[in-house]
Amino acid sequence: MVEIVNTEQLLESSTDDQVINQKVVFLTGDDNNAFFMIELQPNEILPAHYHKEKIEIYYIMKGQGRITTGEFKNEKVLDPYVQNVEEGYTFSISPNMVHQIINTGTKPLLILASAPKSHGGEDRYFVEFDCNGGDLPVEAD
Repeated sequence: MVEIVNTEQLLESSTDDQVINQKVVFLTGDDNNAFFMIELQPNEILPAHYHKEKIEIYYIMKGQGRITTGEFKNEKVLDPYVQNVEEGYTFSISPNMVHQIINTGTKPLLILASAPKSHGGEDRYFVEFDCNGGDLPVEAD
């Protein structure tokens, strides 16, 4: 028998991730390949972090936001870049790429992410970096 879950029910009944204080819910998969749902309320920020192992794939299901990325090398974030994302967009995050997402809309931002299960725990490294895009160039839509 296949285990089938209802994403909306899981989000409603979940508590915030104890580290980042946002809803990040494991949906299905195994240690190598898992689906997660991330929910950010308006103006909420997924903190700047990176993973050392394997890629992470994001799909924006609902809402709009802004992602800032940069390579983490020698304890620094190099070449930060800001891009706007919205419903229907998808992208990959490579190992050692710092990434931070902010919900810039007025409704919840729902993100489906595919990554190794370790990305939700032991392979998640937070960095002190202002990824809000203050003086950084934002890619034109």
